[in-house]
Amino acid sequence: MKFKYKIKKSLKIDPKVLEEKINTYLLNNHYRIVERAPGYIIFMEDEFSNRRQSRSDFHNRIGEGKFIFTEKTDDGIYLELIYLTSLSYYIVTVMLVTTFGVYTNNIIMPIVISLALTTPILYKIIKVNERVFKEILEC
Repeated sequence: MKFKYKIKKSLKIDPKVLEEKINTYLLNNHYRIVERAPGYIIFMEDEFSNRRQSRSDFHNRIGEGKFIFTEKTDDGIYLELIYLTSLSYYIVTVMLVTTFGVYTNNIIMPIVISLALTTPILYKIIKVNERVFKEILEC
């Protein structure tokens, strides 16, 4: 199960320069470009790259997504990132904790642990929102 999220931003930059910056960002962060067209770039994580992984990768990386850029009339560009993040691990963990809570006749603890397990997802969304566009413009 994957969660879909959108990030939008208006930029004052040439579309060709923006497309080149997005391409550089994707290649530097070991993403594979699946499809490219004049208005969008679809990408996914390159699982065959020699990138070193760390524990914080879950919070910093996007699994797969799509950059959509459209020109505005006032000499700017509108950039939208649609990305998917997996929730399978957390759903399975919440189900196991809830099952254990029902088995032990404890109803409050599964609710508290479920809330604690949703905080990494919220943290990832906040972290990606503030980091991705800044890194693209720095490329």
